[in-house]
Amino acid sequence: MLIVKAHVARRIREAREYREITQVEMAQHLDVARQTYLDIESGKTEPKISSLAVIADVTGRPLNWLLYGESTRSDIAFTHRDELNTLLMLFNKLPLSARHLVMEQALLLAAYMVDIGSSPNNE
Repeated sequence: MLIVKAHVARRIREAREYREITQVEMAQHLDVARQTYLDIESGKTEPKISSLAVIADVTGRPLNWLLYGESTRSDIAFTHRDELNTLLMLFNKLPLSARHLVMEQALLLAAYMVDIGSSPNNE
């Protein structure tokens, strides 16, 4: 897999903003000057692996995601675990009949997406 410096920088910024961490706070976590962190986040400077590990820990994003983005179902589930937990909590508040209806519709949508993805026009 190719690691594109600009994409890594964008994901670092997204992870920081998602956790509502300021650039100054992130620089403090990394024990670097704010300008040094800005250079990492802008893609001007490539971060050290130790810095990426700290960023992953502070933001709760997997290191793999910072480097490559979401590539597997488990990456997506981990990256969006807070949102998925909220969704499951809300889903469980629905009456049983509504939960069955939502699941039926989700299965129909999934089957439709599989059909579209395997149609000859999409090759």
